[in-house]
Amino acid sequence: MKKVMLFIASMLFAVGANAATLNLTAAGSSAGVSQDTSSLTNEIVSGFGQTGGSSSWSSLFNLTTTEDTSGVVEWSFNPEAAVTTAVLQIFDVTNSAILATYNVVGDFITSFQFLAGKTYGIDFRSVDSTATRYDVTVSAVPVPAALFLLAPALFGFLGLRRKAVSTSVVAA
Repeated sequence: MKKVMLFIASMLFAVGANAATLNLTAAGSSAGVSQDTSSLTNEIVSGFGQTGGSSSWSSLFNLTTTEDTSGVVEWSFNPEAAVTTAVLQIFDVTNSAILATYNVVGDFITSFQFLAGKTYGIDFRSVDSTATRYDVTVSAVPVPAALFLLAPALFGFLGLRRKAVSTSVVAA
């Protein structure tokens, strides 16, 4: 039994706690709006652009991931921007299915579950703003390393409980 427990514990420690690799690409914007992307790390990607002073604009980015992961989508403007209305949509590009729609004013942050093998569109539509610069950041949320420390402790408690139960049966 001890060998089995040690084997399971060693397998848990062998599993990495890395987040998924994300890829963000610029997929189009309205006239007068420039956009570009950068990869800060494999788990954090960023898109940004200039609006050229137009009052109503849109910008679309495509996102893919190497494995299923929770992600955080954060959208921000230059500090002096006044955003009157805006719509953020996350959709499945392959099926053209809208997965989430948010009506936002100003900076915004949300969590979303991204699945591997799918291409997601992150679309900023009907933005009515005086902003001249905008940023979007998507970051994968890694599995906490504490999870791999918790599992062996739980197995240990189960083993102690089993030992206590078997000892009390023998004493009776």
